[in-house]
Amino acid sequence: MWSWIDTLAGLVAGNPTEALALVFAAAVVEALAVVGTLLPGTVILMAVAGAAAITGHGMLPFVLAAILGAVIGDGLSYWIGHHFRGRLRGVWPFSRRPGLLESAERFFRRYGVTSVALCRFIPVLRSNVPLFAGMANMPPRAFFVANILSALAWAPAHIYPAQFAGLSLDRIRNGDWVGAALWGGLLLACLMVAWAVHRWAAAVRRGSSR
Repeated sequence: MWSWIDTLAGLVAGNPTEALALVFAAAVVEALAVVGTLLPGTVILMAVAGAAAITGHGMLPFVLAAILGAVIGDGLSYWIGHHFRGRLRGVWPFSRRPGLLESAERFFRRYGVTSVALCRFIPVLRSNVPLFAGMANMPPRAFFVANILSALAWAPAHIYPAQFAGLSLDRIRNGDWVGAALWGGLLLACLMVAWAVHRWAAAVRRGSSR
């Protein structure tokens, strides 16, 4: 495990611009219709952020890159939905799995503008609700307000726990058990919040399917 961590940390330390670009791309992928359900954008983003923390990089540039990527990813999904709304139901994967769009439609119809912000924290829906928002001709101003506000919460909620995990692992390797415990405690607090959000998101999704 340590060799893998060292390799990733070395790559980030030697290529900080590329690391920021990778976080940006991962955030775009995570929010992009269909692609976000197939590729592990969040895993890539958090792995790079954790490695950056180990090498002493500040997290603010990574947070900003993730925010920008998330906003653009949702914006692209919205644009695709708006411009190709008449054809999307007949193309893959929606032609094979119509439930993807149907669940997004139910969620959007139930929560309206708020659905664009809520879906950011719900797997699968996070990339398909913005797509349906475009298909439903949601006003661009309302969409981008919800899009940007949710990205401002989503990015720090992923970057900083990754930082805490990276710093805790680094302290363990160096034998600093007190420091590891402090950073680990912060990570545990984040995981508890994430668990609560997951429970809430599951309840919201169940409610939208009724």
